Amino acid sequence: MQSQPKRIAMLLFDGCDLLDFAGPTAAFHSAARQLVRTAQASELLYAVEPLSIDGGPVRTLQDVVVETARAPELSIGEFDTIMVTGGLIDHRNCDPRLLAWLKRNHGKVRRVASVCCGAFILAGAGLLGGRRATTHWEDSTHLQQSFADIDVRPDSIYVQDDNVWTSAGITSGIDMVLAMIEEDHGHALALLVARNLVVFIKRPGGQSQFSAPLQSQSIEGPLGSILGWIADNPREDLRTDRLAERANMSLRNFFRAFEAATGTSPADWVEMARMEIAKRFLEQGSEKAEQVAYKAGFSSCDQMRKVFSRRIGVSPTQYRARFGRRHADGESAAIASLHNPHIRAAEELAPGRNGRTGSATI
Repeated sequence: MQSQPKRIAMLLFDGCDLLDFAGPTAAFHSAARQLVRTAQASELLYAVEPLSIDGGPVRTLQDVVVETARAPELSIGEFDTIMVTGGLIDHRNCDPRLLAWLKRNHGKVRRVASVCCGAFILAGAGLLGGRRATTHWEDSTHLQQSFADIDVRPDSIYVQDDNVWTSAGITSGIDMVLAMIEEDHGHALALLVARNLVVFIKRPGGQSQFSAPLQSQSIEGPLGSILGWIADNPREDLRTDRLAERANMSLRNFFRAFEAATGTSPADWVEMARMEIAKRFLEQGSEKAEQVAYKAGFSSCDQMRKVFSRRIGVSPTQYRARFGRRHADGESAAIASLHNPHIRAAEELAPGRNGRTGSATI
């Protein structure tokens, strides 16, 4: 039986980040279109409605104006989800009417969420007390210091604690919405939407906001070049003493400088970098696990399996089964052919055309 349409109340304010609004909106709208395309629905089952306290035009941080409706007093079940965008506004300098509106209306919807620094507004409204939550990594310490009763997870892409969701910086709002779509309509649809949006991978919420290659780009000086070299040469001898020699530093000074720059030990960093490289091979290729382990610099397939199990809780085989390209292709075709066998043939002739996301009416 077709699900009921879900209205998403997206709370905006002057100075909110455009991508905090546009990213989740695109994901919800893509999911609604995919459900129609695959004959699982006869109408769009997600409708994102931009709201603000006074209604009318809202000027985003990027100086793009979005037209909004006035946030109404909700009745139970009128909206499915309330989502608060982030920006340069926090609980101290936001419109206090926004906090009051959330306090009055959050219990009338199925779930409440925030993107990026919208977590400060949820916290200011008293919705995160005693809960796990996350926000942009640059603001995690500030959130924890401002609200001691929140269990801030600075490394998480998004966090779901019961019916309250929070996401990290900017594009992680898309990851969070993909998880919501999976909760509502299943894993296959979430993967289909991720591919439609050309999102590289549907990342689990517990995955770090950082990857070793990404962090290496933000570190300057001799250590920056060492970190980049590690990522480019995972099969080299990456023992700490060899890395110290390469950096022309004593072992003791190298340890100190490395931990100060990265927050972790050289050995831990090397292991993380090798796992990130192995993940890319597993996602994109079809080589056997033994070959992947060798190319990523692990001493054996068993060592790679132990690292995956300890760091992300799944084996390399399980990781590929969930995130590999063949798996995504198979699930996308299966969900389409299951409900409309003509779609698969059309997509083979014109891949991407039918799945292209249109603009939402907002």
